[in-house]
Amino acid sequence: MRSVRLSRTAADYLRRESIYLRERSPAAARALSESMKRARALLQQFPEAGNTHHGLQVAGFRTLVAGEYLIDYRLTESAIEIASIRHGRMQIPMPELDDPDAGDPG
Repeated sequence: MRSVRLSRTAADYLRRESIYLRERSPAAARALSESMKRARALLQQFPEAGNTHHGLQVAGFRTLVAGEYLIDYRLTESAIEIASIRHGRMQIPMPELDDPDAGDPG
């Protein structure tokens, strides 16, 4: 079973979003946490569950819908690498090509 790894960008977003939600709605913060746990389990069991037609338009990336959030990720031989997590209403980010967290595309 492949491990699931968060990029620094994805981990930072989750931290900020969790803090924001906890301050405004503890129930929403719990829902985010549960949604991310379910998404992680789903990706570990079905790594190709995300689609390639929406989300990041970068070769090799997939997008998984997890509640109100979108998880952009790619598969490597040993891991599932989550590049970004965003609320479904947010604009699609483009990964920085020089970002060391984006990994080697080839």
